[in-house]
Amino acid sequence: MPPRRRRSPAESRAELLAAAAELIRERGPDNVSLRQIAEAAGVAHGLVSHYFGTYAALVREVLRAENDRIEARVRERIQAEDGVPTAAGMMGVLFDTLADERYLRLFVWTEMHADYRGAARPELVELIDTMEAGIRAALAGRPVPSRSRIEAVVLVGLSAAYGFAIGGRSWLAGLGHDPDDPAREAEFRVQLARMMGAHMVEESGLEPAG
Repeated sequence: MPPRRRRSPAESRAELLAAAAELIRERGPDNVSLRQIAEAAGVAHGLVSHYFGTYAALVREVLRAENDRIEARVRERIQAEDGVPTAAGMMGVLFDTLADERYLRLFVWTEMHADYRGAARPELVELIDTMEAGIRAALAGRPVPSRSRIEAVVLVGLSAAYGFAIGGRSWLAGLGHDPDDPAREAEFRVQLARMMGAHMVEESGLEPAG
């Protein structure tokens, strides 16, 4: 256990969040406790509850930090594509994100342990917010797709990426294909992006990518 030292509330909270993120990445959200997080950060156990309340709330904070990184990747991807908000770029980020088993487990755990069933899903809203923010930042001053269009692409892309992450290998094998052939996943991404790309840019006045 690291030695305890004097630190500001902001420093304590940030270090607890960093410790939680690291432990959750290593062990998964089902195998980490508040006490383990406190020990890793070198603070009293009660401070974790003081800053975050429940373990579920702390996991959501970890997910929020991950979503912030997604926003940065969306912005970089769009800028690399010369500013056109193609569905291909967004699909790439979604697939790359959900190909990370650790993020997938984190996202699903948050959904399964939410105490707001039947109400708004903050983590889903935040995910879409990050996508929209990335697009608007990259296309400052130029036409952008509406929120509803962005939501549609994110929801379809998230569903497809999530489903493929869960069952893609089994489905490919069942169709007689090599599940380890990266060309199969690449082709799936391309076809999905083409379908969603037309919907994404239809109302913005931009031409979809070929």
